Amino acid sequence: MEQHTATHHTSTVTLSGAPMQQRIAPVSGSDPGMEVEFPQPIPEARVGLAPDGGHMVLVLPPGEVITGSMAAVAAEKIDRLAAPRRLPLLLTLTGVDSISRSARDVFSAARSLAAVAVIGVSPVDRVIANFLLGGEVQPCPTRYFSRESDALEWLKRYAA
Repeated sequence: MEQHTATHHTSTVTLSGAPMQQRIAPVSGSDPGMEVEFPQPIPEARVGLAPDGGHMVLVLPPGEVITGSMAAVAAEKIDRLAAPRRLPLLLTLTGVDSISRSARDVFSAARSLAAVAVIGVSPVDRVIANFLLGGEVQPCPTRYFSRESDALEWLKRYAA
């Protein structure tokens, strides 16, 4: 993160496509040249229900290492959205730096999913998907796609 020495400065920070304002200002009673940085929020995966309600969508934040705690938060949201049904999931991991072993364990333990279509576009995405899918036996049908249209067509057979 860049540091500023101005008395007040506002900059725009973009995280996973969502710009945020960050203000850097002196602390009351401190040295006027002292810089204070506000902590950046922890990036989160975006979880939602498709507009037609036939499947859920999980978009992992590009440029990030997906940790077990990030995966657990996403899994909890997925469980809440799916309850009491089992729905298919469209999981986009395009541009993710890596997925930790603990995140892989969380994703492979998901029991509220009818099927998972994993989407990536680069050779690196395919390697990350192979790691994600290569642990425990997956609890539901799971497949990698490089085109969203193919993934959505495949998921239709598992829609409730």
